[in-house]
Amino acid sequence: MKATEGERVIIMEGHKEAVIRKIRAYGIIKDPELLERPDEPVPLWVLLEALLHVIDRLEPSDDRPYD
Repeated sequence: MKATEGERVIIMEGHKEAVIRKIRAYGIIKDPELLERPDEPVPLWVLLEALLHVIDRLEPSDDRPYD
């Protein structure tokens, strides 16, 4: 049975909400304005900063600053 367009939208919205909850819980992105607009594009530096935050959590290094 194939999902209807409306069902796909509901599933996608639920998925986005779950992602935002996890991002908040892990503290990857702390700016609430960014988290309130999950469909908006973000500047590249925001994406890269979040990626560096994750890398620092996985591989702490003495030569990288901690925020």
